[in-house]
Amino acid sequence: MLHDDDRLHPSGSDDSWFESWWFAFYVPERRLSVYVYPWFRPNLGICGGGVFAWDDGGSLPWTMTHHDYAWSRRFDGAATMLEGARLTMPQGVVIDVVESGQAYRIRYAHPALAFDVHFAATATVSATAASTADIGIFKGHIDQPGHYTGSVRVNGETLAVDCHCVRDRSWGPRRDDLTAMHIGYFHATASARDAFLMVGHARDDPEHFTLLSGYLIRDGVHAVLAEGEARISRADDLSPASCRLRAVDVQGRQVEAQGRRLTAVAVQVQPGMFNWSSFAEWQFGDATAYGELQDTWHPDGYRAFAQARGAAA
Repeated sequence: MLHDDDRLHPSGSDDSWFESWWFAFYVPERRLSVYVYPWFRPNLGICGGGVFAWDDGGSLPWTMTHHDYAWSRRFDGAATMLEGARLTMPQGVVIDVVESGQAYRIRYAHPALAFDVHFAATATVSATAASTADIGIFKGHIDQPGHYTGSVRVNGETLAVDCHCVRDRSWGPRRDDLTAMHIGYFHATASARDAFLMVGHARDDPEHFTLLSGYLIRDGVHAVLAEGEARISRADDLSPASCRLRAVDVQGRQVEAQGRRLTAVAVQVQPGMFNWSSFAEWQFGDATAYGELQDTWHPDGYRAFAQARGAAA
């Protein structure tokens, strides 16, 4: 049986109601990152998002490895894409719910990029709601680390996928006019026993983020974060180049982490959201792992920031 969070939630009558699925996996030795991000605005009858991938060959939609992404596909309702435990989405993504909240098979087939991967959760879902309500990003949100296995074909070459990363789900009103929105999403997963994730909000200082939500997994023990902050540095194109993060979980355990960018990509994922995503190598405790530095803005806010820094990026 599907849990509620594997279905579209009741959306009321708000036109800004938004739902998304996000899966991400890597082939680190090729510096290849793949994002699966279908999203829905059911009260408007539209959906968007899709699949994109990048490596060190390009950082923009027209230079990255793959960009199959839309803002306004027709959406005829959840019943049209749900059959049993399978979600066949208009964006070309197929998600089989093997075990609700625990295991998923994600498939996609395009001439330039195709994959068939399994996600197996390595920890429980970390749910977020009230702590983010003040910035109006979502009513509900979950993050979950897991192990991705399978294969991806890119430019005619098939590569094995065997990595640890996360998945997320978001739902709730998401307006496109939140010009003060600036979110950092920082994470790394070394194994089922060692991982962290911190979601933060930047206010006056665009390089400094304070905790909204997150978790720490150490020696297999999972606990949510109680406090934390992160500071990023930027490359010449203003993408996140490095990050230093400090946080404390509800058990009093501390984590200090340092991340450095390996590749970066710039995408406007929705009309009201611009995202720099940097594939990164992190060190925390005795672990070295891959993860991300995500720097997410309202486009108007980022435009003003970039102009003030004298950059066109």
